Amino acid sequence: MTNPGSRRTAAVIALALAGCAFRPAGGDDGDAVDAGTGDDAGEADADDDGDAAPADAPAADAAATDARADAATDARLDAALPSCPTGYAPIGNSTTQYRVIEVGVTWATAALDCNDDDDLAAVNGHTHLLVVGDDLEKAALTSQFSGNTWVGLTDQLVEGTFSWVTAEPTGGYPVVGQQPPWDNGDPDGSTAENCVRFKNSFDFEDKPCLDLNSYVCECDRFAPNGSGT
Repeated sequence: MTNPGSRRTAAVIALALAGCAFRPAGGDDGDAVDAGTGDDAGEADADDDGDAAPADAPAADAAATDARADAATDARLDAALPSCPTGYAPIGNSTTQYRVIEVGVTWATAALDCNDDDDLAAVNGHTHLLVVGDDLEKAALTSQFSGNTWVGLTDQLVEGTFSWVTAEPTGGYPVVGQQPPWDNGDPDGSTAENCVRFKNSFDFEDKPCLDLNSYVCECDRFAPNGSGT
């Protein structure tokens, strides 16, 4: 039979040993929890770093989209510009290109020479004797040559009805008899003066078509319509 005193002694020893195993919340185990929390924070930081690349992706996609849109716009602009033969050049920001010939020829010779340029190198542009669409184009041209220069305006087909050599919409410019852009008293030549030139003042005047003047060819998207040629 076991001694009751011995059993009590053993129980006391067991309780003491159990008490030695107890740790308060702020002890080593608490440090372990903090360490675990730190690991979680590290994982969260890692996750944040991992998310940085996807966050930049929309900006990269937007930049690529903008680049494609710019390229498409450039392509449309290039397609809108006429491809012209060598010797033609724009004036300022104009999409139209011009060639000035400082040799005196008749109006018909000038018109045919300009039309023939289209057969040399133009891809999608058309060449013809100069068509002046408005006062702005007229003003831009005045510094490019000396005047007394044929333009593509004539009333050879219908007396008194002046027509340009292309179907470019000019809104009836220049209005017959309006000074300027017509010179004082012009047009005044009746059937004797059916072709139009720039005077030295760069106003329009009608002259005999067999006179000899310099001329300006133009390259744009409007084909010559055969007026007077």
